[in-house]
Amino acid sequence: MESIIREFNLNVDLAVEARDLVRGSGTREIPGVEEEIEEMENIKIHTITIKDDTGSKAMGRPPGIYVTIESPPLKINDPYVKEDIIQAMEKSMKILSEQYLRAGDTVLLVGLGNWRATADSLGPKFIQYSPITRHYHHYAPEALVEGMRPVCAIAPGVLGITGLETQEVIKGIVNNVQPALLVVVDALAAQNVDRIGNSIQMSNTGIQPGGGIGNMRHALNMETLGIPVIAVGCPTIVNASIIAQQAIKKYCLDTGMMYNDLKSLNSIKDILSYFGGSLAVTPKEIDDIIENSARIMSMGIARSLFPGISQEQLELYAN
Repeated sequence: MESIIREFNLNVDLAVEARDLVRGSGTREIPGVEEEIEEMENIKIHTITIKDDTGSKAMGRPPGIYVTIESPPLKINDPYVKEDIIQAMEKSMKILSEQYLRAGDTVLLVGLGNWRATADSLGPKFIQYSPITRHYHHYAPEALVEGMRPVCAIAPGVLGITGLETQEVIKGIVNNVQPALLVVVDALAAQNVDRIGNSIQMSNTGIQPGGGIGNMRHALNMETLGIPVIAVGCPTIVNASIIAQQAIKKYCLDTGMMYNDLKSLNSIKDILSYFGGSLAVTPKEIDDIIENSARIMSMGIARSLFPGISQEQLELYAN
């Protein structure tokens, strides 16, 4: 796996996958990194805390808290499992944002991605289903349920469509609106096909748009924007090189053949050379995965931002 990631310059979006790559088959924890696992009937929650520079260097990501909610039924519309995931997101959001957010503070939601490409449309879809209230505070406060904070949102698109860097757009809005917190939602790339539509990652360290497909843009974080940034995402694609290597390894294991990492890598490079190694794969049911994930994520975050307000009331303020 490591050889494929290095050869094709792949970014490891999920902290749990980065931890597995660093730790390997051992059980000893990485210095400077702590993990807690909570298992429920339908979901498993991994909370990885990178405590210092030692852990940050080993994991290849900034110090902070990374929560991964795993649930195989995430990609199907099961109302019971859906509620469990929403509650887990609500709880995790409070942990990630409690030191930054007070009652009445303005929150800016950002949905990253390309609405023209289904696998990359999670962010814009999330915005579509999120309750938006800031304009009511200005023009129709009587239409608000008591206790609702100002929340505004934008889906800025991608550089190839708008000609604008995402950070340029967001920084301009932040400077004018001055929100207390930024919540950014984006589609992620996984290093295992089992994770597509099965995991939600949440962190308080910001995000680097385009990292999962090797097209990194300017980071959205506290250093670049001046406000706390919570990043939320769900894996929707896997690089074809990862799938090819997993298939070759499994074939060798099943047939008793000896696996050779170098020969496997060279074969994969030959096949993918036409695409420069950047071929990404997504399942045919990606429409349903995006739809279900966007609805779940929007409600999980909304419930944390509007405590005590019912789901039925929150849905009235969605776009």
